[in-house]
Amino acid sequence: MALCKFIPIFSEYYKNCFKYPYKVLKTSEHIQKLITLLSNASIDDYSRILNDFDFDSVDFEPFQSWSSQKYTRNCLYRDANFELILLCWEKGQETAVHGHNGEDCWVYLLDGEMEEVLFALDDLDQLSYESSQKIISHQLTFMNDKIGFHKLKNTNQGRSISLHLYAKPIERCHVFDESSRQFKERVLTFDTFKQLVFED
Repeated sequence: MALCKFIPIFSEYYKNCFKYPYKVLKTSEHIQKLITLLSNASIDDYSRILNDFDFDSVDFEPFQSWSSQKYTRNCLYRDANFELILLCWEKGQETAVHGHNGEDCWVYLLDGEMEEVLFALDDLDQLSYESSQKIISHQLTFMNDKIGFHKLKNTNQGRSISLHLYAKPIERCHVFDESSRQFKERVLTFDTFKQLVFED
């Protein structure tokens, strides 16, 4: 069996390794299976892979972090081709309206309920509402800049957890500022970074 080595950035990760030793190993092995599938596939196959993957077999608890101030972005894997990020949402937390800097985005809702609201620019380059949809647990959605802009909100009565796949990784994006009614560039950061490296 492959040995697992972790590259942690935050000390919280060490605490989880000791608190949930079996969970961390089990989860990391399943994530590695997903990473291998994505690494060996064309981007055209990503939707099928995510829809077919057995996420119920993965315990993400050791990789979660929570904040009462905002949703958290927890990076599980990142290379030159794609990144996997676990987002943890308290009740009512939401993103700003944003784009994806020319990259493709898949969102798989692991648990909870969310609302996705789609926007586009009208003929006067003003942000215009297009549509909205409810996202339920185990549902996959896709988004890129050709479709437009979107925002996500946790509409569950409790917490929600979603897994985001970006291809290629996104370091910055345009975010709509409600006060100025204009888009501004934002550099994206992680609340935790728990990159997994596997050795034979």
